Amino acid sequence: MTFSEFFKAHRMEHGTVRQFAKKNGFDAAYISRLENGITLPPKDQDKLAKIGVALGLKKGTDGWQEFLDLAAIAKCELPVDLHDNKRIASILPAFYRTLRKKELDEEEVQIILDLIKKSDKEG
Repeated sequence: MTFSEFFKAHRMEHGTVRQFAKKNGFDAAYISRLENGITLPPKDQDKLAKIGVALGLKKGTDGWQEFLDLAAIAKCELPVDLHDNKRIASILPAFYRTLRKKELDEEEVQIILDLIKKSDKEG
């Protein structure tokens, strides 16, 4: 799922684009461009958070984190909460090289996720 798909699905729970925009103090054209993937999510984290709250997402939930992660992906950025994680920063180049050399199948992706989860528990 992309940021725009996620955004639109949640926005639709709050009525039309115009209704959502008016209720939350946004420009309707901006909201339309966001949900159609024409405009990238805002770089400003406070503005992004305002949008998330308007969508009814609760900070600290899986939905909130998915919203932030999809926004980062849409902007080709590393999620803000991972920027200062030196361990992650040190392994990402090797991960990117691996992805470029070989497309991973579902089983290989699951192995990587399991290793990450195991590493988090140990450390």
